[in-house]
Amino acid sequence: MTAIATIKAELRAAIAEARPDGTYEDAVFDRIHAAIAALTPLPPTPDCLAAQAFVQSPWRSLYSQFGPRHTAGKPTRHETTMNLQSFNKFPAVPMLVTDIDQEIRVEGANYNNVVSVSTPDGAHHAEMIVWGRYAIAAETPQRYGVDFYAVELRPPAGVSAEAIRAGFGLPVDHPLRSELKPMKLHSDVVYCDDDMRINFGSMGGVYVLQRLTSPGKSVDFG
Repeated sequence: MTAIATIKAELRAAIAEARPDGTYEDAVFDRIHAAIAALTPLPPTPDCLAAQAFVQSPWRSLYSQFGPRHTAGKPTRHETTMNLQSFNKFPAVPMLVTDIDQEIRVEGANYNNVVSVSTPDGAHHAEMIVWGRYAIAAETPQRYGVDFYAVELRPPAGVSAEAIRAGFGLPVDHPLRSELKPMKLHSDVVYCDDDMRINFGSMGGVYVLQRLTSPGKSVDFG
């Protein structure tokens, strides 16, 4: 096993030790960040601007830290409300997050967050898509500057808009897509290889993602 493979295996093992609420014991949190610190000087793609087609992919979130402390984490599967996931474009109805994907595609400069959601009882399912566009500047070739411009609740194939509104308890006339005032954020790709990506966000977030081979949910990677 190579040195990089060993570090990645340690990172995945530490991430898997999350407590049920998504937080980590101090020693495990330190292991996660030690592994991240060991990987970031060894990026196989030191210039994302020149390698956008390699970074392009559907990605699944393995670890999300939303602030400077380990208590800021959440497990991938967790209960929340629609307003928290939609920048208040949907009502505060309860829902369950089951998966969190991010889809980066060069054609269209897509940088979309795709959250798989269900009603708390698991009876109804949908995708909540936060649509974004990215740009990369020559002076910061690892930085994806992102404008998130719309949020959408997309029913599964064969399920009508009326049925998904009823299932999630939304008003009968509530739009399933709303435009957002573009929010300019950025995310620095500090590590990216065949199956793992690590990003540092502009608001202090730390993210570890796994490359998927699926065709994509918000855009087509076929």
